[in-house]
Amino acid sequence: MQDYKTEHPFDIRLTEEQQMTWDTLKKFAELEMRPNARKAEEDGMPSKDLLEKFKALDLVSLIIPEQFGGMGLKQDSVSRAISLEALAYGDLSLAMSVSLPLLTASIISDHGSEDQKEDYLTKFSSGSMFHVGLGINNTNALVDTYQSSVSVKDNGDELILNGSKTGIAYGEDAEVFLISGSNDQGDCNLYFVQKDMAGVQIETKEFMGLKTNSWCEISLKNCKIKSSQTLGGHNYSLNYESLIDSTRIGMAAMAVGVCQAVLDYVVPYTNERIAFDEPISNRQSVAFLIADMAIEIEALRLMVYKASALKDLGEDFHKQSSLTNRFAAHYAMKIGTDGVQLLGGHGFTHEHPVELWYRNLRAIGIFEGGAGV
Repeated sequence: MQDYKTEHPFDIRLTEEQQMTWDTLKKFAELEMRPNARKAEEDGMPSKDLLEKFKALDLVSLIIPEQFGGMGLKQDSVSRAISLEALAYGDLSLAMSVSLPLLTASIISDHGSEDQKEDYLTKFSSGSMFHVGLGINNTNALVDTYQSSVSVKDNGDELILNGSKTGIAYGEDAEVFLISGSNDQGDCNLYFVQKDMAGVQIETKEFMGLKTNSWCEISLKNCKIKSSQTLGGHNYSLNYESLIDSTRIGMAAMAVGVCQAVLDYVVPYTNERIAFDEPISNRQSVAFLIADMAIEIEALRLMVYKASALKDLGEDFHKQSSLTNRFAAHYAMKIGTDGVQLLGGHGFTHEHPVELWYRNLRAIGIFEGGAGV
């Protein structure tokens, strides 16, 4: 009789389908995203050609039910994390141009009412990417992550929203915003707010990184919406903690992709860079720093996969998500910094992409809603 370990091996290999997804998206990231990343940052948006190629990937329509024009083939959380990691290997900011519509469509697909799905998912299926702006990043750092900087007062058939949200991508292109808000009982949900409603003010914001995406802040002052504009309909109860935990795993997955790009860039650079008649990688200080980067990336990757797997198994993944988020915020920034350091003066120039990756990695510990698994 075989023992337990033989019958039930601990296997962390990708499935054939996951490996195919990884290979396809990583190739797309290297051939289509990375060569266009610098130009997209200068322009403040991806080119129309690149956006069309994003749409052709069908990642958004993949998770939309067939009755709303999609394929209805939902990915498991681990496969979603692998996809985000592969895309971010090309460029984090461009990856968020795909992950944000994917996250928004996924939220509406999982929690929206039938009318809301009909209104918004059909547009995603037809090729629209940015018609719904997602606002879950709080403007006040002192607000609990699982609460909102927007307050919601229930007035029967009417809800009154006050407060602001920041870090909303492509707000100028949005027709409606999906905004998180907390009520008097401390429950947090998402609400559809039309762009042209009274009490809505939008301001463009610019950050040190992620410049490919156009960002905005939305302020709500006594903004009145119908209770039916609650995600899922009136009195729908959303597990907001689980939603935020999922976005944190997604951001960490994209951090893995960028960090891997940094490592894959500095290894050949340090092997080819000659100082005092030998490659600088011969120096222990350089070699140990690179080894630390590799260890930190592997640790983060395994933490992402574990958190995703726990979610797929229906287990409580809150603690693992929080640990993964904290680890990603700290070590992604460290790896970005080390990458710049290893290139010396070259790391500070636009001649090499490491400075771009460094600036983008600053967002990992700040943004909650860049991706979800």
